[in-house]
Amino acid sequence: MKKFVLVTFSLLFLTASLYANAKRYDVKSGSIAYHTSTSGSIMGIGTQSEGTKTLYFTGYGNIEVQEATTTSSTMGRQESTHTLTKFHNGMVYSVDFDRKTIIKQDMSSMMGDKTMQAMGMDMLEKMGGKKIGRGKVLGYNCEIWEAMGSKMWFYKGVPLKVESNIMGIKTTEIATKASFNKSIPKSKLTLPNYPVKTMDDMMQEQVDKHNNQGDKPNPQQMQQVQDMLKGLGGLFGGQ
Repeated sequence: MKKFVLVTFSLLFLTASLYANAKRYDVKSGSIAYHTSTSGSIMGIGTQSEGTKTLYFTGYGNIEVQEATTTSSTMGRQESTHTLTKFHNGMVYSVDFDRKTIIKQDMSSMMGDKTMQAMGMDMLEKMGGKKIGRGKVLGYNCEIWEAMGSKMWFYKGVPLKVESNIMGIKTTEIATKASFNKSIPKSKLTLPNYPVKTMDDMMQEQVDKHNNQGDKPNPQQMQQVQDMLKGLGGLFGGQ
């Protein structure tokens, strides 16, 4: 749940604009550090988390890397997560540190004839979102949008703050440091040297695994695996 709450709104505008050769943001480059937190309870089960996230981008957002680390506690059980995602001209690369694999997904075919930011805002409006005013984060003038119990602060299309309160879970993601229109070191935009696989590759591996175990999946199971992998790609390795 914490992954859904935080990722849905902090990346909503980003996922609406992952397409080649077009501006995702109205600023050429940027580096942002965030603090993230989640707290609350669902059906009497308490959960809380603290974490950090960094975002680096160039080419008006056509090349971008997000990295996040989170420590969460649910019913006394602690868990740490580390995610890394790169957006490169319509392609999404999600790093799986456990399997030492990078999952590649092509999102460029989703583009219509609208501008990137217009499409992102259309998505917000279809969710009942609306612009409610302006405010500042770290001194940057932002548009404030509200949708489904969440508020989002955008500076030239870049999210600098997200506040959500959904189903008893309060989530905050806020920039603690931000810099724009400065050179970004190449090392900040580089992925680990892991093998790159597509979603189809991952699905085929699951099928082969079942076959090798003598437990051939039925069509329903194969569809479930496919849906799961699509969901993973949709989350882009968020928190």
